[in-house]
Amino acid sequence: MNPTPSSRQHDQDQLLLQSLHSLFGDLGAPALAVLRQELQWVEVAGGQALMHQGEPGDAMFISVSGRLRAYVADDNGGQRMVREMSRGKVIGEMSLFTDEPRSATVVAIRDSVLVRLDKPAFHRLLAASPQVSLALTRQIIHRLQGEQTRSALASPVTIGLLPISDGVDAAQLARQLAAELQRLGRVRVVDAATVDTELAQPGLAETDVADVDVNRRIALLLDHIEAQNDYVLLVGDSEPTPWTQRCSRHCDELLLLADASQPPALHRIETECLMLRPPRTEAAEILLLLH
Repeated sequence: MNPTPSSRQHDQDQLLLQSLHSLFGDLGAPALAVLRQELQWVEVAGGQALMHQGEPGDAMFISVSGRLRAYVADDNGGQRMVREMSRGKVIGEMSLFTDEPRSATVVAIRDSVLVRLDKPAFHRLLAASPQVSLALTRQIIHRLQGEQTRSALASPVTIGLLPISDGVDAAQLARQLAAELQRLGRVRVVDAATVDTELAQPGLAETDVADVDVNRRIALLLDHIEAQNDYVLLVGDSEPTPWTQRCSRHCDELLLLADASQPPALHRIETECLMLRPPRTEAAEILLLLH
């Protein structure tokens, strides 16, 4: 049975509340109610820009799932990566406080789900809820202090396994890799059947990637799984199916599995999934030759 719109909304609200709690702490029901009324859902595909350096700051965002990077222009006309953001991070808030243009270009390096708070709503929220204002200011200070001591790059936690030779058993390799990674932390192997089971809807993982609602539900599920584990292994199909496309767009690192005994040739997954990804997804691609 397909989930109802109300049940989907409940799942999304629960994940949003988790992000708000990790960001602001225990705001209490009244302040959370005020905040949620002003938020709008936003989906950004991997490789797309959320904002550009120099443009007016008309909103701030809170990341609910996915991963994004901030870039600033350098003196040579290029761009330098300065920050990486995952679930629960505030993006673009400084422009609302200072009325200055955007200080960086922010690009989704994986399909990402965020909530948007526009400038008028931001000012209404500050006036209506001093508790939200204090929590947001505290978050900004903590972030600025933390960026002085931590690396800009987060460790890869979601790894995609895509077979680019016929006959390669990606699921078996995922099980072997998971057994090794368990020495380092918690590991979860996820394939299309896992998604269908977790979301109680057979065939959902293979729904066309143009379906925005399904994309959001799967993105939120994968982020929830990632939050509970140190490593997540996404196992692609043997063909360029919608699930294989999602694997290539939701991972931090890609393992391309090739049979060393077969002559080199572009696989359908490479031509229909990998070569069509925007360049700024930036997931590292590692060729693994299997003997």
